[in-house]
Amino acid sequence: MRSYLIFFFFIILKCFGQEVSEVNKVLEIPDNLEYQQEIRIYEDYSIGNRIVFFRMFNDKAVGWIVQKFWYQKDFKSVTKIDQSSFPKESSGKLKPVNADLIWLKILITNVEFLPNMEEIRYKFGKPEITSYKGEFEIKTRKKIALDGIGYKVYIRNGKSKNSFFFDNPEIYLKDYPTVDELISYNELLSVLKKELDF
Repeated sequence: MRSYLIFFFFIILKCFGQEVSEVNKVLEIPDNLEYQQEIRIYEDYSIGNRIVFFRMFNDKAVGWIVQKFWYQKDFKSVTKIDQSSFPKESSGKLKPVNADLIWLKILITNVEFLPNMEEIRYKFGKPEITSYKGEFEIKTRKKIALDGIGYKVYIRNGKSKNSFFFDNPEIYLKDYPTVDELISYNELLSVLKKELDF
């Protein structure tokens, strides 16, 4: 039996391991998650020269904190974009924000259990049986993004820890709308964009 793949060239990047440690080193934070409730997301634009680093954690002494940084790959330097905490009382036009509720919205996306995208690629495509030179075979057509935006996620919720990589979830979801993990990847990004301007 033979399988065929048809590749569509979009956008992806998968070399994160070393760069994640470099970002952490420059920021002087450990590679392991130090808070009981913490999420880190490294967003890499493969055609660009930067990684956007997002971090949300619950420091029991001061409460929830959100940080966002740019990491320049060429210069191995970090620029702080934003750091915010969550007001507990109204202050002028600022209304109180319930960070615990945002945390639960993140957790409801199944972020604690999501696998690397490589582990679900078998769900991409529609296999069919065809005949080739008098022999039956399975033919699978898949669309694979080769360039774009990749995400490396680290999550800790108490004793539960997970890390996973995915890329271009919006592109894949258009072609494979029934893949649960793609739905969850997109829901995670949607929560972060809506609630925390990621």
